[in-house]
Amino acid sequence: MTGFPQLVCGWALVNLESSGAGVGVVARSGNWPATLGFTVRELGSLVSLPEGVEPVGFALEFTVTRGLAVAGLKTPSQVRPGTCVTHLIAGDRARLDGSTALRLFGSGGFLTTLNGSVSPTDSWSAAEPGSGGCEFGAAAQAALRQPWLPVLIGAALAHLAGQGPTIALQVSEAHEAVDMLTALYGMIPRNVLRELTFSTTTSPLAEMPSITTAIGHAAPPDRLVITHDSVIDNLSDTYQRLGREIVEHRRAGIAPPAILLSVSDIRQWCYQQQLRMLEPALLDDAQMAQVLTDPTLPPDWFTDAAVARRAIHLALESPEVTAALANLQVHDEVRAVFERTLIECVMSDRDRTRATRVAQQLGVDLSEAVVASAFRRLDNGSLTASDAKTVWPQLQRDWTTGDTGQRDLVIEQLQRHRALREFTIGSSDRYLVYETVRAEIGDPAVHTGSSELLRTAMYDQLPIVAQLMVNISCTSRDRYVLEQIMACAPPDRLPTLVAECTRYPAVDAFELMKAVTIVRAEPAELVQALRPGWTVLRRAVGLPQSIENLMVLDAEAVHPPAQSGRSRLRQNMFGRNRNRGDWARAEVAALLRAAADDPTVIQEHYEMLRAAIDSDIEFVAGRMAERSTDTGGAAVLKQIMLCAAHERVPALLTACAQQQDIDPYVLLRAVGDLDLDSAALADLLEGGWPHLRTRLDLPRRIATLLTLDAAAALPARLKPLTPPKKQRRNSFWR
Repeated sequence: MTGFPQLVCGWALVNLESSGAGVGVVARSGNWPATLGFTVRELGSLVSLPEGVEPVGFALEFTVTRGLAVAGLKTPSQVRPGTCVTHLIAGDRARLDGSTALRLFGSGGFLTTLNGSVSPTDSWSAAEPGSGGCEFGAAAQAALRQPWLPVLIGAALAHLAGQGPTIALQVSEAHEAVDMLTALYGMIPRNVLRELTFSTTTSPLAEMPSITTAIGHAAPPDRLVITHDSVIDNLSDTYQRLGREIVEHRRAGIAPPAILLSVSDIRQWCYQQQLRMLEPALLDDAQMAQVLTDPTLPPDWFTDAAVARRAIHLALESPEVTAALANLQVHDEVRAVFERTLIECVMSDRDRTRATRVAQQLGVDLSEAVVASAFRRLDNGSLTASDAKTVWPQLQRDWTTGDTGQRDLVIEQLQRHRALREFTIGSSDRYLVYETVRAEIGDPAVHTGSSELLRTAMYDQLPIVAQLMVNISCTSRDRYVLEQIMACAPPDRLPTLVAECTRYPAVDAFELMKAVTIVRAEPAELVQALRPGWTVLRRAVGLPQSIENLMVLDAEAVHPPAQSGRSRLRQNMFGRNRNRGDWARAEVAALLRAAADDPTVIQEHYEMLRAAIDSDIEFVAGRMAERSTDTGGAAVLKQIMLCAAHERVPALLTACAQQQDIDPYVLLRAVGDLDLDSAALADLLEGGWPHLRTRLDLPRRIATLLTLDAAAALPARLKPLTPPKKQRRNSFWR
């Protein structure tokens, strides 16, 4: 550590302020603070004696001025009466304090004369206080029986706490004041007294010191006067009582530790010492915590095992007590009690997390107890994340190397303890991950739709989640579970999840689509979710391949009007009178009934049937609806459509689609048997499709999105191969 800048001034033949004799600064360090000044005039009261007072002996001073700590010794000059030799050192308040001034004085570090001791210079070396020269502990020990010591301690602490006046030491000579100050600094930790200033004379300083000295005359009336005969006269005063307690503790060999920083720390320490004198059983928890956090607590204070056990229980509640116990030196038998108590806490499931933390700070090994308690909770309790981390290595070995029974036991543990699933969800074992996801879905304590573990699996283990969904859809048919799994899927993963499910032939496409309609409300969301797997899902509808290939999902599909809006065509009933019409209807109806057994009879009477279609298309559509329920209904409907004029087939098909009794599957099968190309088929079904699609075995919200697109039936266009670039021959000619 570097020394302190110093300065000396007095009467000399040569000084730094003038070329002639006189009072001035003789020498100073090169780093002397400019804020204090470089001349006698600038230094002011720091280097002058009090006016009107005859100098008696010396004046040792410590003060804080202009943001700096300054210690100095003023000695009356033997060369020039009326002047003095002043030696100052200055420094930061965190380094320079009253104890430094006393140490320098005791070691002779201050100059008392200028007779050849220093030459005029502005680059004087720094002062080094050293560590010797003043035995504070010995001075305090020697003054323990003095009546003034507790008075001075109490007064100094009261002043530092802002609860008392400044102090005047009334003595016969300055050395007596130095002895009293040395004893004070030996009794109180240095950091507590760092703001205490003093002077061994009636101070001329601009900032009046906390302690001044009256030598041989009365002290100022506004100060608390302390003499060698002063005694405590008011035990009800907090600080006088505090001074007496500190002296009594010192007589018992107990000194305040150096780590104390303030008057409140001193009061707290004294309170702890009082509690230490009581039986531990008489202390409440707060008082015992006060004792345990005392860094000077001796090992013998733990008189029995009950005290040690109680200390551990307090440590579980207070990190401060834990830190204090970690720093205490205790006997081996007390440490054994600590360990047993912590093991009991871990095994009894009481504060096991905090017990583990306390054990780590105390250096107690609880690994075996932690493992044993975790496996016990595995069988009859609930696991925490730390417990799962403890037991999982053993369960993993059982799963990897064990037989079917051991695997079943691991599965059972996964179903009981959610904490274990956090470790198994990332496994590379598909079966283990499958059982993990199944356990998460089947856990009644977990809301599947908001499970973070399941959401994680959607990204990392999506094929396994899809496999589980397929199994649920085709075995238990628990639509609610499917809905919850899909509700848990992030928007960007649901289309991939649905497409992955369609890879399994056993998937129940209808259950899957129904679940999607529950979790996705908007048409655009439905189309986005179903489109990747739609090629497989539409097979479940059971339509002819030619029509199935045309089916696409469109979020903007046009819905059919609420009313059919169909208008009856003009009817002339094949003749001029009503009787002929009735006869014609009966004839057509009989023909179609006969066609149920032999569809070819329709071709023999196609002219009559075509005329009926032209004149009363709705009557024919009604009879077609009746025939759609027959066993060979598709063949009959096909023959009827073949008899119709080419331009009348779309209208006939639309009229049939509007019939409430029509079997849409039979009608569409008949249309598929017409063997039309994709464009013609789409045009033919355009009018009747909005009515037919809502009667298919599809969730209605999906059925209303179905449209027919001839382009969808075309094979995907292959990307043309890029022909190789022709290499130019003879790139240049010579």
